[in-house]
Amino acid sequence: MLQIILISSFITAFLIIYLILKYIYSKQKAVFRLKHYINVEQIREEKRKGTHREYKAGLSIIAKGIGNAKFLDNYKKNIQLQLTRGHLLLKAEEFITICLILFFVLGFLTFIISDSILFTIMMAIIGWLFPTFFLRARIKKRVKSLNEQLSDAIVLISNSLKAGYSFFQAVDIVAKEMTGPISEEFGLLQKEVNLGLTTEKALENLVGRIKSDDLELVVIAVLIQRQIGGNLAEILDNISSTIRERVKIKGEVKTVTAQGRASGFIISILPVGLGLILFVINREYMMGLFTDPIGIMILVFSVMMELIGIYFISRIVKIEI
Repeated sequence: MLQIILISSFITAFLIIYLILKYIYSKQKAVFRLKHYINVEQIREEKRKGTHREYKAGLSIIAKGIGNAKFLDNYKKNIQLQLTRGHLLLKAEEFITICLILFFVLGFLTFIISDSILFTIMMAIIGWLFPTFFLRARIKKRVKSLNEQLSDAIVLISNSLKAGYSFFQAVDIVAKEMTGPISEEFGLLQKEVNLGLTTEKALENLVGRIKSDDLELVVIAVLIQRQIGGNLAEILDNISSTIRERVKIKGEVKTVTAQGRASGFIISILPVGLGLILFVINREYMMGLFTDPIGIMILVFSVMMELIGIYFISRIVKIEI
């Protein structure tokens, strides 16, 4: 009964936090929204001591404190880059705040349930890393979706150039006619140019946001053509054919390695699932792993061997094309 109450409390707290954060993000300033369309590094930052950001909820105090922490500047810059790649309209401070909340909430609930310091630390670390894993998965999914759309977008640009449109008119057509990540990124490219960025810098920002070899190939071709000239439509047609072949080969490789990836997933998740089931069935039996020194050594050794196995399986099934 106690566990049900704790789980219900956690779900309720999570929903309340979600509503508060949603209210904060919906009230973002226009200047902050423009930062997603322009190169912030080219703008001279104002250094007036009296300026500060508006935070309208209790949790925003944490985000403000993180924002004022100068020693976290590099970390926040990296997080903001990842958020941009994942197309999440969050500030780095807000993302770190979410990580901190999950860190303390999961740690506190685990300590109440298990009374084990080691298990509490493990769950707190999982709470801290969960948003990062979610963000990485979102970026990976977004890049994959963009790569699948890229060939069609190149064909659309090529046909538009053959019809007499300029390159950025063709980009505007892609942004309006297509959907998904390709439409968002090309629309962002168009907005950056309209806001005063040079074409070269806007294309470099596009490649920086999306880590895609296929997209980088297209951008390099466009930049070279702008410098030395040439038939851009014909170049894009050749690149489109190359990308289609690469996507086809990647699909075949994924099919061949499906069994290995499924085996790796089952092997990696089986010990964790079995441990949770045994913990629910017989808590006292499982607590020996977290309280007894020998049990802790076995647990640490098992986790290390599990990570080594996951690493080697991922290296086996991962084939670069």
